[in-house]
Amino acid sequence: MRLKLAAVLLGLTMVGCAGRQVLPAPNERRVQAEASLRAAEGAGAARVPEAALHLEFARQQIADAERLWVEGEQEAAELRFMQAEADAELAQALARAVPLERESRRTAAQAESLRRGQP
Repeated sequence: MRLKLAAVLLGLTMVGCAGRQVLPAPNERRVQAEASLRAAEGAGAARVPEAALHLEFARQQIADAERLWVEGEQEAAELRFMQAEADAELAQALARAVPLERESRRTAAQAESLRRGQP
């Protein structure tokens, strides 16, 4: 009798545990998105207006993806993590390119000014 009772209790415990939603550990997409975000921040994206916009998009998308993940929408969350990674990478690229482009324009303007000043 005790053996049957123990078996029933064990079975109910297993069913109870199996019925509980267990969220997997953060996936690779999340890690990649967050790494890209940190890289963009490290590249100074917050100081370049064009890049700062995409940096904020990436932050929002990571937050949305985490919410979707908790709600059980893993596929939608993964897509949002991918969008966040792309925006963070764009922010990083802009953080590097925009200052170089500005410097290039200044240099070209100086060269043009010197050219005009000479006969």
